[in-house]
Amino acid sequence: MKFQIIVADSGKRSEKNLNRLSSVLEGTDYTVSKYTTNLNDAVRLVLSRQFDMLICINRAPEYIAAKLLRLTGTPENRIPAIIISEQDDSQRMRECFLLGAIDFLAEPIPPEDLIAAVSRAAALVHEQLIESEYRSAAEQALSALPKTEDLKPVLEKLRTFLLKMEHQTATVELAADYFGFNRDYFGRYFKSKFSMTFGEFYKRFQIDYAKRLLESGQFKVLEVSRLLGFSTPDYFTRVFKKHTGNTPSAVKR
Repeated sequence: MKFQIIVADSGKRSEKNLNRLSSVLEGTDYTVSKYTTNLNDAVRLVLSRQFDMLICINRAPEYIAAKLLRLTGTPENRIPAIIISEQDDSQRMRECFLLGAIDFLAEPIPPEDLIAAVSRAAALVHEQLIESEYRSAAEQALSALPKTEDLKPVLEKLRTFLLKMEHQTATVELAADYFGFNRDYFGRYFKSKFSMTFGEFYKRFQIDYAKRLLESGQFKVLEVSRLLGFSTPDYFTRVFKKHTGNTPSAVKR
């Protein structure tokens, strides 16, 4: 699936600029989906979250890059932004970097430099998506558990543990250690509280997380298998199909 790019141009509409970008990106995983010379329209498009990255052509007389970055939130909440300048402008470069731009390229731009910049943006898109879907899957898994008053401290500790495990696979041993119990006692404790083993709970969470990543269209089955810590893609496929009735490939858009 291609990464969708918004191009915001500070000057009048330039088919030359658009054609040049499209030509460099032809045959890659990146495509220009929207092109605008209107600041308000650019802000609306960025905030819509329907696109993956922004390229802003920053040139006289408007120089909209800094305004656009200010109006579209923090770097953590904004799609990655690449600024293209008509000149080597250190002052505007510094301003844009302080506002969260991930790259600032001065014309003329070698095609390989542009490809490298959008590749870095794509990597950031993946990182942000992974974090977002992981946290959403964690909240979904926790919301399916009983919520009695006495369980609130346990659920909060379980939430913290899941978030701590974002970049590694959680095991019963790790969970038991985090809760301050030995493995056997933790197993009995968890099942007595939630009527399922920790392994069953964590597997449900993993499958929901995998579905979210696959449905995003941004990850291959092999990538999701590795992210979730499965030993092989075939094993991941068997587990996924057992829990969902579908193969990962069928779920992936």
